[in-house]
Amino acid sequence: MNKLLTFMILCCFFSSCSNNNKKNKESKSLKTEKILPQNYEVYQLPKELNEISGITFINDSLIAAIEDENGIVYFYDLLKKEIVKTIEFSTPDDFEDLVKVGNDIYVVRADGTIFKIENFTDKKPVISQFKTQLSTENNIESLAFDSRNNTLLLAVKDKNIVKDKETKGIYSFSLATKKLNTTPTYQIKLDAIEAQFKGDAIEESSKKFLKIIGNQNLNEIIRPSAMAFHPVSHDLYVLSAINQIIVVISKDNVLKKVIPFKGKEFIQPEGIAFNAKGELYISNEGKNKAGNIIKITGIDTN
Repeated sequence: MNKLLTFMILCCFFSSCSNNNKKNKESKSLKTEKILPQNYEVYQLPKELNEISGITFINDSLIAAIEDENGIVYFYDLLKKEIVKTIEFSTPDDFEDLVKVGNDIYVVRADGTIFKIENFTDKKPVISQFKTQLSTENNIESLAFDSRNNTLLLAVKDKNIVKDKETKGIYSFSLATKKLNTTPTYQIKLDAIEAQFKGDAIEESSKKFLKIIGNQNLNEIIRPSAMAFHPVSHDLYVLSAINQIIVVISKDNVLKKVIPFKGKEFIQPEGIAFNAKGELYISNEGKNKAGNIIKITGIDTN
């Protein structure tokens, strides 16, 4: 489907949310809060990060980034606006996201293999890797650290481990046992999204149109490309690049909010991270342009 058309349809879906809330004040409807051009600041990246795929904060001024072709972690200084360090941890491959956990950095490959860069500040960090039950059929582009349970979370972009067309599963990898739980810890539920717009004329007509052109349900166009926990609320923010939305899931696995965004700077959103202050950042692959990192301001992330 044409991406512009997809976005326009999704805008119709989610723009009705505020009216729906007014009609159902006592319902548990989703909230929406749009990210507008005046709400962001753009950092243009050097050519080495044109294919930027994922980001994580080392501290509030230093970001570690991965790009999806080379096994290299790049450390980008937000104040100096330059790469200040690199770590080569693997041969070229399809690397998608990374996360800092204490003195270590974890990187995920599209087939669900996890790489550990132990003591990344050392001159020669120790590199190890762990295979999971996930594969390229699941297509893993998202990695987050759940500090409450000492686990890594991996979201499927395409298929779940067990066939289920009504959800997108998010699975836990224990850092203690180095094992993957094949039962999803979180789920993005189609029916919860549909319930928000039930009976809305615009949304119902849009759903019919989607079915005509081959998308049988909303699950087909919600494809997680990155995720991160808010440091205070511990809500999980899941980025879906194809339709430019962020889905917010509570720590109790309840779908809380949908945040649509648009703008020419969001070329191809591939990474999401919070700093310790709770400020939200999104990284964008450049395609034929320079990649960037966008700092989001002026939205409620609590």
